[in-house]
Amino acid sequence: MRSQLLLLSAITLLLAGCSKAPEPAKEAAREAAPASPKDGTPPAGQTPAPAESTPAPAPQAEPAAPPPQPKTYTLAAGTPVSVRTMDAVNTKNTKTENEFEATLTSPLEVDGHTLAKAGATVIGRVVKADQGGRVKGKASLTLALSRVRLASGSYLNIKTNSVTQEAKSGTKKNMVRTGIMAGAGAAIGAIAGGGKGAAIGAGIGGGAGVATNLATRGPAAEIPSESVLNFSLTAPASVTEKP
Repeated sequence: MRSQLLLLSAITLLLAGCSKAPEPAKEAAREAAPASPKDGTPPAGQTPAPAESTPAPAPQAEPAAPPPQPKTYTLAAGTPVSVRTMDAVNTKNTKTENEFEATLTSPLEVDGHTLAKAGATVIGRVVKADQGGRVKGKASLTLALSRVRLASGSYLNIKTNSVTQEAKSGTKKNMVRTGIMAGAGAAIGAIAGGGKGAAIGAGIGGGAGVATNLATRGPAAEIPSESVLNFSLTAPASVTEKP
């Protein structure tokens, strides 16, 4: 009986020792395992988990540049304007205030901006068409420019100085005509009555020649086609358009 009690006590002690044995092992395992930091940094020796990627913001389109604003360009007084006539202009077929057409021989520019290109249409006017006197005074033709066609297609009114062309003198022609008439009169007078008749006839012929001159004008003043005429602005001319 006593031996049984001893055996039972031994078994009880053995079981109690086995139940307490794992505690030191658990403690050792806990000390061996590295502690996880509170800031989320992975323990040494471990690969950090990939961070979640934040999508890059979409690029914003730059605002469109504002359209260029219209600008005023001014041709100063004194600006040269050279033109080439399209058709002939003369005192026989034109009158004061009639218009004529020409083209620019060189462009009109302001601050590097071309207002009118070479070859642009230019409209001029006949300031005065004087056919001249019957006996004295030569015919004359005076022209000026009125407007020019711009590169934009519109017309710009301009004021320029005038250019005058005079007719060639017809004095020699008149003298020849008078001489012919006087000679013809003398011939008629000689046939009629000899020397005295010739003198009378010459006077009659000369009078007829003068009468013919009085009825006939001198040469017309003319500016041929393709003539280059040089003008200049007498007042500023402004236009507003896009650069």
